[in-house]
Amino acid sequence: MKNPIKLILSAIATLNLVTACTTAQTSEPATLTRSDDTTLSRVKSVLAEAMGRNDIRLGAGDLTEETSLTVLPPSLGPLETSSPSIPIPFDIVTDGRHCFVVRRETGEKYRLSDVNCVAAPRAQASAI
Repeated sequence: MKNPIKLILSAIATLNLVTACTTAQTSEPATLTRSDDTTLSRVKSVLAEAMGRNDIRLGAGDLTEETSLTVLPPSLGPLETSSPSIPIPFDIVTDGRHCFVVRRETGEKYRLSDVNCVAAPRAQASAI
């Protein structure tokens, strides 16, 4: 007969593994369904909070086709000739219900409220 403690521990470990797999939400690359002024304003609002600044300028690109976006550095002041600031990349992802932007360098995730997105096609998602 096997040790009952080992059986109990094995059952608990299996249960934890199964539960972790079913409750973990996965995110997949996504594109926005619209890129109108209202949608972009909502995206910029979330990015402003994430970046801790009000002046958010996005890099070039169509967010209905691309799974990432770039926040450009602040504009130079009147007495500045250069800046050490660099663009900050974010990835657009969905968990199937909500859209998020994820800051690539830190992994911080921010929900895009009232913004719709769809999972990107596999070929496009693999380009990330």
